[in-house]
Amino acid sequence: MTIYLSANFAKVDSKASRYELYIGPAGHLVFLLLTGMAAWFWQERTLILDAAFQSYLFIADGAPAIMVERFGAAAVQLLPLAGVWAGAALPTVLLLYSISVVVFQWTLFSICLHILKDKKTALAILLFNFLLVGDSFYWMQNELLQAISYMFVMWSLWMRRGDMNRFSRRDAAFGVVLATTVIYNHPLVFFPLAFVWCWLWLHPERLLTRRTLVAAAALFALIFASKYLLREPNFYDRGMTGQYVREFHFSAEKLFNALSFRDFTAHLDDNLMLLMPLLLVVTVFYISRKRFAMALLAPAAVLFYGLLIMQRFLDDDRWYIQESHYQALAVFLTVPIVWDVLPALASRLARQGSRVVFFATILLLVRLCGIWNTHESYTKRLVYIRELLTKTANAGTRKLIVGYDQTDRKTLMMYWGLPYETLQMTALSSPGAARVLAIAENPDSLAQRLSPDSMTTFLMIPAKAFGDLPARYYDLHGDTSSYRVVRFE
Repeated sequence: MTIYLSANFAKVDSKASRYELYIGPAGHLVFLLLTGMAAWFWQERTLILDAAFQSYLFIADGAPAIMVERFGAAAVQLLPLAGVWAGAALPTVLLLYSISVVVFQWTLFSICLHILKDKKTALAILLFNFLLVGDSFYWMQNELLQAISYMFVMWSLWMRRGDMNRFSRRDAAFGVVLATTVIYNHPLVFFPLAFVWCWLWLHPERLLTRRTLVAAAALFALIFASKYLLREPNFYDRGMTGQYVREFHFSAEKLFNALSFRDFTAHLDDNLMLLMPLLLVVTVFYISRKRFAMALLAPAAVLFYGLLIMQRFLDDDRWYIQESHYQALAVFLTVPIVWDVLPALASRLARQGSRVVFFATILLLVRLCGIWNTHESYTKRLVYIRELLTKTANAGTRKLIVGYDQTDRKTLMMYWGLPYETLQMTALSSPGAARVLAIAENPDSLAQRLSPDSMTTFLMIPAKAFGDLPARYYDLHGDTSSYRVVRFE
């Protein structure tokens, strides 16, 4: 007789499930602490590149800013948009934006815990949000991280039934919506999605029947095809996916001398410190139970996905982007640990209750301190941009352009976001104080091309006229002066 997950829940030994009693209180406490950190570092998290650009868009339009069809990201904009609709001040809106990214994850954790009654998936979402996190806490808007948490909810919804014949119409509808949201949110979600599918296929308890997994695979294939094959994909995902395909030419010599390899290994003792130990635990666990295919799955996934990201960023020093991609590695660890390792060790853990709580607390504090300490480079860049604004305060115009050679790209992290960062920073004190400091390799050429009444453009999105921006946030109305080049002494 096929064993379904619902049946498994009924047969769980009380000792084996004792540790699950702590998932709810511990999870809510951790997310509360992360929310507090998001509130404390709201400027580091929102006055930076994509976050500054996207918040400028949804504040200007009063509606979600959907970037390159990643519509699932609208969920993290609802809270700050509520502030915009209520007429809240810009600092409040950006504060809400910062905490909303954590609240989004907290909400999915709560849905699994309290509505779906799935403590294991809730724990997986919790672990995903701090195990390998550092820079990605500040580079907060990566839609891949949102897609993975959506993915956990999707699998939970299906596993609670076990077989597609037990799906209600609501289960099927929500499943299709979640699958579409997951796949459209980021191209790289293919890898964690495929890992969980393979793990479920190999799992001896048949948490999902194989015919259900085949149907799920067909659904995934149809959605991927609808995005990439049946029509022309959006320019950004098309270009990014093409880069991964074109640039995956493995060369051990080139890889070992690459910046991406050195950056990865350098972070194995801080933000990624738990990667190798937990991978070893998972591998040894499955070998000890003679599940050799499952023992191979996690190491193979970590190796292939890690190499893929390293090859993509070979000579790229932007670790903050790389790490937000590497966070997907946590899926390859948390799924085996939550569903297999912890239940198998639960009775031993129960006998060592006080010691387990002590070490778990130390581990959590170490990771939270690691996330906290990572803020230094993000705080430093805010100080640097404010120094640039101070230098240009008496330039006689509110629209300036500076050359690449006049600034430190390493501190700025990337150049393109400077106009949106400076607009947001200056408008924090007063809408009438808003100024724009754009940047270009050839500032004189850019000054001739930019319209005096419009912002700069990015990602082929049409420039917004200053007169169309809401004056209660960015009051540049009536300023007809042209962009002017400024050079520092």
